Amino acid sequence: CAPSNDLQRRNSNGKPVFDPAGKPVLVPGKVDAYRFLTFYLGESSANFDDFYHKVIDPIWLQGSNAPDAAALRQTRQSSAKPPCWRVLHRVTYISRVLAPVPPPGAPPLERAMRTENIDSNYELIKRLEPYVRPAATSSASLAAATRSALAAQLPELLPHAAEITEYLGHYFGMEN
Repeated sequence: CAPSNDLQRRNSNGKPVFDPAGKPVLVPGKVDAYRFLTFYLGESSANFDDFYHKVIDPIWLQGSNAPDAAALRQTRQSSAKPPCWRVLHRVTYISRVLAPVPPPGAPPLERAMRTENIDSNYELIKRLEPYVRPAATSSASLAAATRSALAAQLPELLPHAAEITEYLGHYFGMEN
């Protein structure tokens, strides 16, 4: 799989699409931001077995002429089963491009964001971040800073301050 990192809509000729104001038209649903944590789990012979029996497709491993398959066949040591490290990636935050016209039943915050021409949660966070980041030390401080920033910058979103504060808390990695 080779996902595109291009969020912009393309016409049938592959040319980028722009709105009347010259702003790129984005593809709804595409991920525009995410954050993850990586953990290195201790070495164990069970990780070796899991890799070859649960992660790697055995048919591909045996039958493929791909250089990667050949390299893995050479490293496979059925009798030794050396202890291996395991890497775990955990996604902690994700944002997707919103639809230009919210679908029926869309959450109120999503509808309000589209009214303000905000394309995603990430764009909202980046607009508020300079005003709220210093307050990301406690939930109460973040909530107060969020309400203040919304009142000054995006007053139409003030009724959604609690939900926006929650997004910001997740983004900044704050625990409840």
